[in-house]
Amino acid sequence: MTASPLNVGLLLCDDVPESAQEEYGTYGELFQKSIDDSASEIQLTAIHCHKGETLPAPEDFDGYVITGSKYAVYEDIPWILDLQGFVRKCWDQNIRMVGICFGHQLIAHSLGGKTEKADVGWGFGIHAAKVTQPQPWMNNRETLRGDQYRLIVIHQDQVVKVPPEFKTVAENDFCPNSMIVAEDRMLGIQGHPEFNKEYCEFRATSRRELIGEEVYQATLESLASQETNSNTVLGWIRNFLTAERV
Repeated sequence: MTASPLNVGLLLCDDVPESAQEEYGTYGELFQKSIDDSASEIQLTAIHCHKGETLPAPEDFDGYVITGSKYAVYEDIPWILDLQGFVRKCWDQNIRMVGICFGHQLIAHSLGGKTEKADVGWGFGIHAAKVTQPQPWMNNRETLRGDQYRLIVIHQDQVVKVPPEFKTVAENDFCPNSMIVAEDRMLGIQGHPEFNKEYCEFRATSRRELIGEEVYQATLESLASQETNSNTVLGWIRNFLTAERV
């Protein structure tokens, strides 16, 4: 018999601008294609948190993925405060969760860590991070050079303090806490394995004045000269979500 798919709640915290959705898709579609399209053991159900949609009870899903966002996790916005409380409830009930960018920062900020605007400024384009503490769910590491994976990043905030019971398992000089994990319970990843180069260039161009010319040009250079390891990291996310409890 075929096992029932894992029912995972996709906590949407932003979206692709409406004018660009026909070309690039929505956040929900990007995650559907990248996480559950090639892995029949996972089924995503979207919850539009940033639109004020009511959060489920933690036990309503087998696990959760929190997306990126243009918002900051420390902003005093009702839906963000509600989502912080939801993260704490999931922690208390041992519900598995993965956070991407904003989601990574939100998990940390909600559970005793700290997220703030980074002194180093904007991270944009393709950045490499080194795996410093390999985990059982990190398969296909032999495809990486020097245990470094490359992902698209788009962020100004960073996790500057890791919560109790979490550890940093990947880092770089620009973003020391690039990936954090608490055993088999919660995983945070600063990069965007769900984004492709075209969408990153669109975002960089739309924010060119905001991020500055130097960062903009460096972003285009990285996109032209480097490839990502998105498929490898997406595999890690699937493994983390579907792994048997220890």
